[in-house]
Amino acid sequence: MSNDNWRDEEVGRWLKSVPKPEDMRSREDILSRLKDDPRLREKQPSRNRKWIPAGVAAAALLAAGILIPSMMDGGSEMSMNDSATEQAEDAAQMATESGSRMETGSVEDSRALPDKSNDEGNELFSADTSMDGQVSGAVYPDKLNGIVPFRIGLVAAANVIPVTILIPEETIGADFGGKMPGQVELYNRYAPQIDEEALGFDDYHPYDANVSGAGGEVTLTLSGGHSYDIASASIGAFTESVQETFGSEESVRLLDEGGAPAEFDQIGPFPEIPLEREGAVYFAYEKNDGSTVLAPDRHLGPAGPAEAIGLMKNRTNDLYEPVVPEDADFTVELPGDGDGDVMTVRFKEPFDFSGMEAQDAARMIDGMALTAAEYELRVRFENAVNPPDGYRLEEALPLPAGPNGMNLVTGN
Repeated sequence: MSNDNWRDEEVGRWLKSVPKPEDMRSREDILSRLKDDPRLREKQPSRNRKWIPAGVAAAALLAAGILIPSMMDGGSEMSMNDSATEQAEDAAQMATESGSRMETGSVEDSRALPDKSNDEGNELFSADTSMDGQVSGAVYPDKLNGIVPFRIGLVAAANVIPVTILIPEETIGADFGGKMPGQVELYNRYAPQIDEEALGFDDYHPYDANVSGAGGEVTLTLSGGHSYDIASASIGAFTESVQETFGSEESVRLLDEGGAPAEFDQIGPFPEIPLEREGAVYFAYEKNDGSTVLAPDRHLGPAGPAEAIGLMKNRTNDLYEPVVPEDADFTVELPGDGDGDVMTVRFKEPFDFSGMEAQDAARMIDGMALTAAEYELRVRFENAVNPPDGYRLEEALPLPAGPNGMNLVTGN
């Protein structure tokens, strides 16, 4: 700006007179340019952990870097260079498009994302909520014909969501030479290949550690630069993720690179992660991509399975949505000694599932089945009619093999 002593009012009028930049391109033109941009087709050599808002901020800073010097040089310089303007608009547009895809993308959007590059080949995991397919909110044994389930604790905004990856036996046979792998082998083979961000999760796996084990004893040798102890939330997410991933094992030890028990800044020595946990209440959780999964809240501490089922109607915080309608009136009857493993949910008035959206009805049934399974119980519904397709309520539901089934899709 010149040395003239402009008054605030004059500066304000001058700034208001600056024409606002407008993007006159059509949506079709933008989409075409994005498709033709080679930067969006190139496969990235590594999975850098990036946040979408950072891209938006970078675009804004780029635009500001072009505009502000022009303003400082006076009104005659207010007309920006066309090429610079186009670059700034392109950067902002790309960042906005990418952010929108992560925030509101559907399953189809996730499948359209560029494949990742890895040493094992291009593989993408995708989710589907249809009970007619091989995936659902809960994975039942009849869906495991020719399938090997691999459970893993994925992370979304420091919340841990257990997911059951469904891997064809043919893939297992090809990858492991016909031998049936254990959980540690499954983790080391498939965890690095999961495109977590395409599924609406954070880029969290594989752990920043060497994972080994045998005979039910798992050892995580943490790297010196891990960040799992920077805050209580990061410690909690790491601990719960390990518990969800290796909960079927007997023990999990944490070592540092020197082979000594690991120490966390927040809590000191942390040599072993406890795996024995009983009880959780399943709720609906909306992920980063706008889709919904079933998530266990393990912080409620229900006294038993009957109370856990009852809590499913209550909204306990802003993270989770109840999957059972508040007006659903039912009692829970637990099995007596020697009566097997079936708990009964008996509705006082006929409960018609057709009065709900099919997806919500399936989520309610799956959520109750998963909550009961936390206590090694199966659930039977009485006085309930018209369940969604794929469900038979004439008898007790089978014990779920895991929550949130997701297929393994192998690219060529």
